[in-house]
Amino acid sequence: MKLAFKQIEPFVKNPDPKARVILIYGPDQGLMSERSNIICKQIVPDLNDPFNVVTFTPDKITTDPAAFYDEANAQSLMGGNRLIIIKNGTDGLNVILKEYLENPSQDTLVVVEASDLGPRSSLRKLCESSKKAAALPCYIDDERTLAQIIHDMCMHAGYRIDQDAIIAFSSAIVGDRTIARNEIEKLLLYKGLNKGYQGFDGDPVRENIGHISINDIYASCGDVRDWSMDKLVYAIGDGNIHETHTIIQSLFKDQVASIVLLRSVQNHFWRLLSVQSKIKDGQDHAQAIKTLTPPLFWKVEDAFKRQLNRWPLKIIESALDSLNKVEANSKKTGYVDTSLVENCLCQLAKYKPARR
Repeated sequence: MKLAFKQIEPFVKNPDPKARVILIYGPDQGLMSERSNIICKQIVPDLNDPFNVVTFTPDKITTDPAAFYDEANAQSLMGGNRLIIIKNGTDGLNVILKEYLENPSQDTLVVVEASDLGPRSSLRKLCESSKKAAALPCYIDDERTLAQIIHDMCMHAGYRIDQDAIIAFSSAIVGDRTIARNEIEKLLLYKGLNKGYQGFDGDPVRENIGHISINDIYASCGDVRDWSMDKLVYAIGDGNIHETHTIIQSLFKDQVASIVLLRSVQNHFWRLLSVQSKIKDGQDHAQAIKTLTPPLFWKVEDAFKRQLNRWPLKIIESALDSLNKVEANSKKTGYVDTSLVENCLCQLAKYKPARR
C-alpha cells in the first residue's frame, strides 16, 4: 500500500496489521530510524531480544534465502510476535520479498530500512502495490514541520517559545530529524528541566516553567550557526568556488541529502531578494535588513551586507530560477540528482559581478 502524507504519522503510531512487510525509506536517515523504532517496538518492546528479533542484511538474504524464510515462519520460543529487521534494503530483495508476500507469516513483521529510493525502484513499487505491504517515505522535514516539533517539545517540557525563536531555530536545524531533536533537547537542558522529567516520551510538564527567546537559541545552540550549511551559502554568495566545492563534497560525505543543500541556498537567496526589493522601494540598507525574519545573526551581518552589494536584484531572480528548476526536475523524477545540485551551486559561485 502507498501511504499519502497525511496517512504516515497515524500509520507509524498504529501500523495496519495487514501489512506484513513495511518498507521505510528516504533521504532523512534520522527520521527513518525514529519511525522504524516506533513501529518495531510496538511488535517487540525490547529490540535486543535474541529470541524475537532478527536482523538481516540484503547480502545475507540473497545468498541464503532459506535462512530468511526459516526465520520469517518460525514461532517465538517465548510466545508473542517476532520481528525481522533488514538494514540497508535494496532492489535485490524484490524477488525474495515478492515470493514471501504470497503467503506471509501473521506472527512475524518484516521491516525494511532503505535509503532514498526513486519511483522506479522495484522494491518500492512492490511495497506500494501489494495489499500485504506498505511503503513509508521519510522525506527531509521542512521548516514548518520542524517549527511544530520545536513548539511541541518545548511545550511538553513546560516552556513557551517565542515565534521568532522558532523561526530562527527551525531554519538552522533542517536536515536530519535525529540531529534536530538532539539540538532541541540541548536547548531544553540549557534552560533547565523539572526534576523527574522523563523527556518527550514521558509525561508532559503541566505548569509553565518559563519561556524561550531567540537569545536563548543563540546562547545554547549558537554552534548551529557555524554548521557547514551556513558556510556553504556564504561561500556561494561570496563567489568562493573552491570552498563551495569542498563544502559540498564534505556534506555529501556526511550523507546530507541534496535537497537540504538546495533548500538552504534557496532560503539564503530569497532573503537577499527580500532585502534588495525593499531597497529598490526606497528603504535604506539598515531598515531593509531589519525586516528579515528570522533576524540576521550578528556574525553574518557583514557578509550579508557584502553580498547585497554583490548580487543585483535581477541576478538574484535568475539564481532562484536556476535553483527552482533543479527542484522541479527532482519532483518529476522523485529524487534529487547530487551531480545536478552540485553543478548548479558551483555555477552560482562562479558569478562575477559587473564592474561599476
